Amino acid sequence: MLTRPAPRPAAATPGGAYPWPVPKVYPWLRGHPTVLDCALGVVLFLVSIPQWPGRGNPAYVVAGAVVVSAALAATVVPRRRYPEAAFAVAIALGALQIVFGVQPSNGVPPARALEPTNADLAIVVLLYTLAAYRPRRISLAGLAVALGGAALTIGRWAPAHGAHSSAPLLGAAVALGGSALLAWVLGDHMAYRRAYYASLEDRAERAEAERDAQAQIAAAAERARELQERRASAVDESAARLRRIERDLHDGAQVRLAALALALGEIKENLEAAAADDQGRMAMLVGAAHQNAKETLAELRDLARGIHPPVLDRGLGAALATLAEASATPVALSVSIAERPSPAIESIAYFCAAELLANVTKHSGASRATVTAGDQGGRLLMTVTDDGAGGAGLAPGGGLAGLLERVQTVDGRLDIDSPPGGPTIITIELPSHA
Repeated sequence: MLTRPAPRPAAATPGGAYPWPVPKVYPWLRGHPTVLDCALGVVLFLVSIPQWPGRGNPAYVVAGAVVVSAALAATVVPRRRYPEAAFAVAIALGALQIVFGVQPSNGVPPARALEPTNADLAIVVLLYTLAAYRPRRISLAGLAVALGGAALTIGRWAPAHGAHSSAPLLGAAVALGGSALLAWVLGDHMAYRRAYYASLEDRAERAEAERDAQAQIAAAAERARELQERRASAVDESAARLRRIERDLHDGAQVRLAALALALGEIKENLEAAAADDQGRMAMLVGAAHQNAKETLAELRDLARGIHPPVLDRGLGAALATLAEASATPVALSVSIAERPSPAIESIAYFCAAELLANVTKHSGASRATVTAGDQGGRLLMTVTDDGAGGAGLAPGGGLAGLLERVQTVDGRLDIDSPPGGPTIITIELPSHA
């Protein structure tokens, strides 16, 4: 059920949606209501000029008529902002006209300066404004006052007391009462339309807010799905890495340790029954066992370094410096990190830098490379640049694709700028804390 809207200035009332075409000047006038009301006041003042006292009247009478007409016309200017006050002023002026300007009183002729004119139409305009912009109880009170004033005017009108007064009386009642009723009905209908359009706007805003909420929910669901896929990929990658570690231990270090145990057992048996001519064979077995032990230790060391490089314990800067020193391509390093990232982020950044520097050496043909790392806005930003041949890009199963999957597991980002002919700039952005 529609209710009357709360009062507000006309410039803030809803407008712009009409089922019929409107001239371009009309929206401008709606945006400048004071201009329109001033023009209306001027029109009311102008149409009252022919009804002013003519020649033969004192100047003060003409001046009084001008002042009254101007005051009535001026009441329509602030009608939107102060409709009750403007209506009260117009009614007060109308009451003075009824009392002193309509009918002789005790033989005193009516005051010509207070005779009603067309400027009294301001009361009708103000009654319309009350009905359009104020609650119905206030507009009904204004209608009652206007109708009472119309009845009093008709009662004091001289032709109403003469012979054959029914026709003039009916005409005056229709003119005055009908204009007041018509103004109130039109204003009340305008208030209903304003409430209707306001309800449409409210429903449209609610529908738009609901669409935005649904879009945000859909985006959040899509984001959650992407994160689930990335987490699943990270889990699969971790499982595959564990399987590789198991194979490396089984096929590499375990076999070598088994061979070392057999060799040492054979040495032990030969030592128990050793002869002089067997010392050469024992020396050979000891040498082989020693070599197997060193190779096994090297493999275990490489395996442990692949799981977690010990140099990372000293921070990402030290780890990147180690990579730069070990690179076959000269590397310029710049690290500016105010707050140390979490161990998981440091590990991802380290392995990404190691993979990228390995690609520089293997594929780019670069003469030099640059690695920069710093924190920016709570995130770690690392850039690897080389002056090689360029043309690097993502390929299924390639090293860069693997790096992209690795950084996406922590909601990171990898950008590749590698035009043919170089240079190649690869930027990795990671959160400071996973």
